[in-house]
Amino acid sequence: MRVLLVWPRNERALLSDRLSCCEPLPLEYLGGALRGHHDVTIHDLRLDAPLADYAATHEPPDLVGVAIPYTTSVRVSREVSREARRLWPDVPIVLGGHHPTVSAEWLDGFAADWVVAGEGGAPLNRLAADLEAGRAPQTGPGLAPYDSRTGLERDRRPRPAALNDLPMPDRSLLAHHRQDYFHSIYRPVSLIRFTAGCPYTCKFCSLWRMTDRRYLVKDIDRVLAEIADIDGDNLYVVDDEAFIQPARMLELADAIDKAGFRKRFHMYIRTDTALRRPDVIARWAEIGLDSVLVGAESMTDDELSGYRKGTDSDQTRRALDLFHTNQVKVRANFIVQPSWVDEDFARLGRTVEELQVDMPSFSVLTPLPGTDLYDESRGQHISDDPELFDCYHSLFPTRLPLEKFYHRLADLLAGASARPAPGVASSQDPSVFYYSDNSAFDEMLSGIRLSGVAEREPERVPSTG
Repeated sequence: MRVLLVWPRNERALLSDRLSCCEPLPLEYLGGALRGHHDVTIHDLRLDAPLADYAATHEPPDLVGVAIPYTTSVRVSREVSREARRLWPDVPIVLGGHHPTVSAEWLDGFAADWVVAGEGGAPLNRLAADLEAGRAPQTGPGLAPYDSRTGLERDRRPRPAALNDLPMPDRSLLAHHRQDYFHSIYRPVSLIRFTAGCPYTCKFCSLWRMTDRRYLVKDIDRVLAEIADIDGDNLYVVDDEAFIQPARMLELADAIDKAGFRKRFHMYIRTDTALRRPDVIARWAEIGLDSVLVGAESMTDDELSGYRKGTDSDQTRRALDLFHTNQVKVRANFIVQPSWVDEDFARLGRTVEELQVDMPSFSVLTPLPGTDLYDESRGQHISDDPELFDCYHSLFPTRLPLEKFYHRLADLLAGASARPAPGVASSQDPSVFYYSDNSAFDEMLSGIRLSGVAEREPERVPSTG
């Protein structure tokens, strides 16, 4: 059967696809699960024509999958589902993605028949097989009928499984867009995953809850096979934290070197993990580790303790020294507290300079659905607009007047962008925060300065009638 998988475009997002546009790797994994059984098309609305144009030039699909990648995607994904229903009224529609995996919030009003959660490949394959055979689809872990009022119940979520059981992602489905995907200074870039899950329990993060704190790894031979399948030099490793098992990462580095791969890697890592085995960082630097994303979060130990981060400010300083000693660039993220006043913003700006952070980034403390922070603070949120859960808006009351708070946040970002980006020619006039060769970064700053929760429309769900 013909399966159409759709990735939405959110034109209203502050962090637009002009600043970062990565391949929809989750859909490539789904394509891999269906490969050999069904005819799969991935339609990336960030790069492809509107669905109506697609419908005018292609045979109708037999099944449509609509991704809800993030909480901020809820509205646009809802619109995509309703457009798909208008174009193909008799075709089943299934929802999936990160948001419906971690939360049933805001899932009302979609035009949909089914919801998949978790990795999605196995339940989607079962659904497609049942529909093709004319059978009533069987519900089970990771698959449930869509309920416009409740979405997917928690007990329908699949238990975490071994990553080796997942099919290889079918990257051929997006080969025509391979040069269009980018992130920061990496253009083009391909995504890859070595592990999943995290044993730590940060209050602002949902990823450890998705795997019940289990840390799942792929066999080294499987990782090598996936690297070999990628035609490109820049690899963005999207693991929650790739270096939890240092001995394995040392073995993987040696295997990559022996296989002759010459790639540039961008990876997530905790400061304490890096400090535990400096030799592993040094070895990865030898075989292509170009930059790391470090969740510094704060240089105040009281704030770090409140986040349940499990690290301290001294570890951050020592880890940055370790990375720089090995010529590894550092993108460090810092959390902006809604309770901050002018001096707090100024202090963070000075800290970034003192630490010599290569690529600083900043996010407002955000109670993302699926996190302990969200569950503990629901009664305190000043808006229920899912598009504001983007880490650039405050969902809590601010001590500064809201307009001034956003101006200070924009000033932080503007200060970061004024610094020369590592590895990028100065004539390209890059921003460090998110490399941009057009006006997108300035437009993002302008959008932040103009932000005000009171100015945004509350969440309203259109009628499905």
